[in-house]
Amino acid sequence: MKKTLHCKNSPTALTSNEINSFMRITPQYTTDDYEGSNKLLNKSIVVTASDNGVGKAVSIAFAKEGANIVMVYNHLKQEKELKKTAKIIENLGRKVWVFKSCTFDEYKCKRLFENILKKVKQIDILVNTFSISNKKDDESAHYLLRKNDTLKIQSLFTLGRVAPDYLNNNGIIINSATLCAYAQPDQLIFYSALKAAIKTYTHEMNRMLSLTKNSLRINGITTGFIWGDTLPEVIPNYENLPTNINSVAPLHPYEVAPLYVFIASQESKSIAGETLDAGGKIYKY
Repeated sequence: MKKTLHCKNSPTALTSNEINSFMRITPQYTTDDYEGSNKLLNKSIVVTASDNGVGKAVSIAFAKEGANIVMVYNHLKQEKELKKTAKIIENLGRKVWVFKSCTFDEYKCKRLFENILKKVKQIDILVNTFSISNKKDDESAHYLLRKNDTLKIQSLFTLGRVAPDYLNNNGIIINSATLCAYAQPDQLIFYSALKAAIKTYTHEMNRMLSLTKNSLRINGITTGFIWGDTLPEVIPNYENLPTNINSVAPLHPYEVAPLYVFIASQESKSIAGETLDAGGKIYKY
């Protein structure tokens, strides 16, 4: 029997063959059309999860803008792809360092930043792109919540708590979420709740820091459905695609990278505590 994906508020449905064709798409992390203009010249930027998806595209875009990149990861399986990203950055003429650390632990986070500062004069920007994707929530939803909490929220909270003491006075923190924070796919209610927490955390953390570190800014970016090398692994069948989208038009990672460049540059110095959307055609409520 043919399976279809019925999209809420959409006049069409996708066959399983159409979705399988999506799974064969190779994600693009940069294009020759993007030429940097030194917006981040000689900045030292820490990016988490640069092996894939948004983190990889953002690292490359920052390098094109003249930044030196510190890539942080927490799992051995990321090393192969990280080396590929590092090679791209080096070929762009920028410096790159790679650190493995357990970003869930406050003590280890402090050690991480201390070790980074042995390599760079100062840390200008921290970009949190750690993420996790789940199959639909079911009877093990409580386990998924704990897993998400550990891999995304706890890491983000810990880095956000520790980083301000190590960033320079005009430092910037950029947190990443998805538009699941607004438009909850029926299968991913708990996942969406955690994404919404990132948005609230970004706003409140910026407000708190404004009382003590007036020039440090925290902002967030929410993205839509992004292609990545691991997408077929985490979304192996039609049931796990978003179900409330106007049109399934996933973005390639490079398409959201310019927004990260904008938030990381002085062009956005008037923006603080906000979460900007790069959702493509995700239907936002």
